Amino acid sequence: MKQFNIMFFLISGIIFSQTQKDTTALKEVKLNTSLDIEKAYQGEANVSFLKQEELLQSNQTTITPILNKIPGVYMQQGGLNTTKINIRGIGARAQYETNRVKLYYNNIPLTTANGTSILHDIDLTTISEVKVIKGPQATEFGAGLGGVIQLTSVLRDQNYAESELLFGSFDLLKQNYSLNVAEGNKKINLTYNNLSSGGFRDNSNYQRESYFLNSEWNLSNSSKLKLVGQVVQLKGYIPSSLNRTDLEENPTKAAFTWGQARGFESYTRGVFGVNFSNQLTSDIKQNTAVFVNIRDAFEPRPFDILEEKNSGIGLRHTSEIDLELFGFSSKFNIGGEFLRDNFDVSTSENRYEENNGQGYLQGSLLSDLTQNRQYIEGFATLNITFNSYFNVKFGLATNKTSYEIEDLFSSPENSQTGDYSYDQVWLPNLVSTYSFNERQKISASVSKGFSVPTVEQSLTEEGVFNTDLAPEKGWNYEIGYKAKWFGDKLFTEVSAYYMDVENLLVARRVSEDRFVGINAGSTSHPGIEFSFKSNLNYKSWLKMQPYVNGSINFYKFDEFVDQGASFSGNDLTGVPSSQFTFGLDAQITDKFFFYFQTNAISEIPVNDANTVFADAYAFTNLKVEYRFPIFDRLSAKVNFGINNVFNEKYASSIVTNAIGFGGSEPRYFYPGEPRNYFGSFALNYTF
Repeated sequence: MKQFNIMFFLISGIIFSQTQKDTTALKEVKLNTSLDIEKAYQGEANVSFLKQEELLQSNQTTITPILNKIPGVYMQQGGLNTTKINIRGIGARAQYETNRVKLYYNNIPLTTANGTSILHDIDLTTISEVKVIKGPQATEFGAGLGGVIQLTSVLRDQNYAESELLFGSFDLLKQNYSLNVAEGNKKINLTYNNLSSGGFRDNSNYQRESYFLNSEWNLSNSSKLKLVGQVVQLKGYIPSSLNRTDLEENPTKAAFTWGQARGFESYTRGVFGVNFSNQLTSDIKQNTAVFVNIRDAFEPRPFDILEEKNSGIGLRHTSEIDLELFGFSSKFNIGGEFLRDNFDVSTSENRYEENNGQGYLQGSLLSDLTQNRQYIEGFATLNITFNSYFNVKFGLATNKTSYEIEDLFSSPENSQTGDYSYDQVWLPNLVSTYSFNERQKISASVSKGFSVPTVEQSLTEEGVFNTDLAPEKGWNYEIGYKAKWFGDKLFTEVSAYYMDVENLLVARRVSEDRFVGINAGSTSHPGIEFSFKSNLNYKSWLKMQPYVNGSINFYKFDEFVDQGASFSGNDLTGVPSSQFTFGLDAQITDKFFFYFQTNAISEIPVNDANTVFADAYAFTNLKVEYRFPIFDRLSAKVNFGINNVFNEKYASSIVTNAIGFGGSEPRYFYPGEPRNYFGSFALNYTF
């Protein structure tokens, strides 16, 4: 398949080069302009945006360094298939996945009813924009404590075909093929991506193929139909975490048991959704989405073999009404979301030690569960504009989550079969904004959020469902300031917040690679976030945009006693206390582009006792790109980049509260990639 894709890339270039038309067209590429600054200024205080030009500034294999440009967001990456995201400390204690942060693609939820989200297998070339709402202010999306990440797909008013071939260190090879057609009232985009990497560590080979369809039909002047579909096939080997000695002396090795077992994960995942929007009257519009998701996964681990089958269906609807309320211009939004997922989960023995180094050997069945989990969310917001300076938004969300378990393996006296549910919650939100003038404004908000435990967190050490495990709940208090200076050449944003969380969900290690969820009493999450972005242009041929973003926090366990040990007053585990990003995006004429970015992370406590820390680190990425026409309607781009320019040694992800067994050191750390190189060549033909 790899050879076929390379051949297709070369043939497509030859075909394109034989076709000549009357005009020369380069795809429009630009740095963020004052229009983007205006969008950031008009957004709420805890909302951040990333454009596709930013997402592709790395080597297209990961969004991690780019997403970490956003203050308050910290994404950790143990491998191409091992990532987790926390926002303002919520989700920091997840072990190998993202939870308590909701993920949407074109209004279609990618987060399962179980509460887990997978971002790392979505190819960055299919995303035109990322929007991050931090904290529980996202009333229209269920008011989760962590927040919401919204992805918008690529769909342009252009007819073009594009192919790209990317090479890099550690046997990195990626092919992208895209076709976009826009005719009359219809637009459609088809994209295929193939990514493979040998990895810099033992047992870290990775292969991913993804197929993406995005289309849009204007059915009339007032109605629109959108269709989105994605299928991902992935197989990624898992080197797992290392102890400190190996991190410093031999970071390319795999953890012994994972290397011996040749552990990996593989799955096929599909998401399909239809979105219908309609302008009923000049004052009323509505949007309805129907979606399904499927996932078939197989993961041989040293301690067992996990098999998961997941299928889900859901519905999301919103209605927006413009009205006059007591003489004031107002906007009322009401809607709801329903999602039901069916999980079939089983584990069996992994007898790899008897298989002569060939990897997994499936043994006897250890567990077999079926779970149906569903939630129903309702929400309403009322936005009242009292005058051109003062605005108030009221919101209320509610959630009811329930699940059914059928234990197909255990004896009747040990069976977990039963119906369970969490209490219905009501989540208010109040946001007010006051503009001093057209260039400065402040906002203040009070909001409540919650997050339910995942299935994995809910199982005890004995494999029994823990019905006493409570959802997280918390209040968030926030004040923000935004300003534009010097004719939109400088944008500044500063936010201060305090989140008080009850029943924070944390992980207790029960064996080397196993954990259970527990409630950690209460935690406090105070912090400050800031962002400075500038447009510095010299005449018409040079554009420069330096930026500095950062966050400082003081997250603490207020009251946390676990197994007789008190951790009250300690720093929250798994979160850096400060994080800074600075860089420069530059453009010379319309052909040369330069991107420079440095991420700096403070030390991170990796156990609740705060006796072990991951060291502070800073790494730098850079990329240069040249875009040029070849023939009429045929253009090309070449680029070259270096990640981790100064070859910093650091832990790119951590496992909290790891335990050492048999006298071995605890395996807290995933090593970050050493210095690596990449480059690509792309052709674009417009027709």
